[in-house]
Amino acid sequence: MTSLIDNSIDMLIRRVRESLSQADFVFMSAYPPRKQPNPVSKYIVTVENTEVKEAAIFVGGRVGENKRGKLYEATVVLRTYAPMKSSGSALLRASSLLADAVDRCDTDRAVQEISLYSLCYDTAVRTSYRDAKVRLRYLLCEEDHDE
Repeated sequence: MTSLIDNSIDMLIRRVRESLSQADFVFMSAYPPRKQPNPVSKYIVTVENTEVKEAAIFVGGRVGENKRGKLYEATVVLRTYAPMKSSGSALLRASSLLADAVDRCDTDRAVQEISLYSLCYDTAVRTSYRDAKVRLRYLLCEEDHDE
C-alpha cells in the first residue's frame, strides 16, 4: 500500500512540475546521487516524503462490499532553494507559486494542508531556502478474502 502512496505522490509532483514548466524551477530528490549544483542558478525544489502513517482502518461494508481499506496520511516536504543572486522576497514569492501549483494540481483531492515556513540559510549550498510541508490523505482499498 505504501508504494501506491509513493506513486500517487510522484504523479502529483509530476503535474506540479509540468504546471511550473515556464518558470525557473528544477525538481530533484532530497538526497540526490550527485552533488547539488553550486552556485545555484535556478530555483531548486527538493522533494522528500518524510512520513507515511496509518490513520484509520475500515473493514467490510464500511468501504464497499467485500473490500477493506485503510486511511493513510503522508507528509511531503518541498524545499525551495533560491538562486545565488536573488532576494529573500523573490524566494517567498517562488515558494508561494509552488504551493499554489500543488493545490491546483491536486486532482486526487488528497492535499489536506500546505504550510510554508520561514526562510533559512544552507551553508553547504550557500543559499537560502524555504520549506513547504504538504500533508496528504489517501484512502486505499483492496479485496477482502472471505474465510
